[in-house]
Amino acid sequence: MPTYQDNQRGIIALITGCALFTVNDTITKITALTHPIGEVLVVRGFVCLAILGVAIAIVQRTLVIHGALHHTVLLRATLDSLANVTFVVSLTKLRLADLMAINLMSPLIVTMLLAFFFKEQVGWRRWTAIGVGVGGMLLIVKPSPANFNEWALLALAGACFSAVRDIATRRLQPGTSTLSVTFISLVGTTIAGSIFGLLAGEDWKLMPAEYTGLLGLAAVFLTAGSALAVAAFRNVDVSLVAPFRYSLLIWSGLSGYFVFGEISDRLSIAGTLLIVGSGLYALHRERVRQRDIASRTPVR
Repeated sequence: MPTYQDNQRGIIALITGCALFTVNDTITKITALTHPIGEVLVVRGFVCLAILGVAIAIVQRTLVIHGALHHTVLLRATLDSLANVTFVVSLTKLRLADLMAINLMSPLIVTMLLAFFFKEQVGWRRWTAIGVGVGGMLLIVKPSPANFNEWALLALAGACFSAVRDIATRRLQPGTSTLSVTFISLVGTTIAGSIFGLLAGEDWKLMPAEYTGLLGLAAVFLTAGSALAVAAFRNVDVSLVAPFRYSLLIWSGLSGYFVFGEISDRLSIAGTLLIVGSGLYALHRERVRQRDIASRTPVR
């Protein structure tokens, strides 16, 4: 049973991890605005792989990655690669806060997918929360001829890839190392960056040292953020800790305003609030559902 200190640790870890993710996204956007996107993904990927390779060698005392070729691990890596490519492309076209709001549709999409394809029972309250979240997303996308934002739809596609990736993550074999899964996913993202650069006809040139250093710094923040995100959900009350992922919106809003001078319009702000509200309510209903299941389970 998680203690108050466990939950406090998880909350602090998640908020800090979200802040580090935002720093990574900010640096990646700065670099991707002036350099080919595929090249940015590849350079950042190689630095992340080097950092994780050292971590695996220290923690597991071997460079052999067990279970790396299991089909679920490879499927997750493919989905993570697609999510990363669509995210970085959208990052160069959208306001940072708007992109984060769309990306946070992912938990609601997971619920929909579990209901449609895995026959999980989803009550009318959670369906209502999903509907409200979709409405909020439409306020950001603005699907009208005058304001249509195709990049927001690309970001939504990335959120869908993330949702399917999260479902695949649940089906990983219990003994599979988190570091190993992350390493294989980074390999996939690095390869995907190369393929994207080839298909997009990007003209890669030697990146200036300052931008290479920036991407190296982004890789450090990304790796540290990923580690904190994993640690945040270890031995905690997930339904209590999970809502703090929405701190991403605070960090990204601050970064977008102070670094890029971005200000979301009223419709986008309203859409963001609807997505946050629906996500928090869906988490609340999931907590209630789990409590009901536990109460019906006979004590032995």
